[in-house]
Amino acid sequence: MGQPFTIALGLKAVFLVTSVLGLIGLWISIVADTGATVLVTLNALRLLHFDPEREA
Repeated sequence: MGQPFTIALGLKAVFLVTSVLGLIGLWISIVADTGATVLVTLNALRLLHFDPEREA
């Protein structure tokens, strides 16, 4: 599993548990999940600038 997938699942699990336990509100969980999705997407977009020949 890749780094973005692991980050996304980890954050979803954290916000699910904290929301179910009542530690944070549902809307905060929704906003945090959306933000996490944006961060994971931006992290994955770094691959567009990867040049294997330059790294070798």
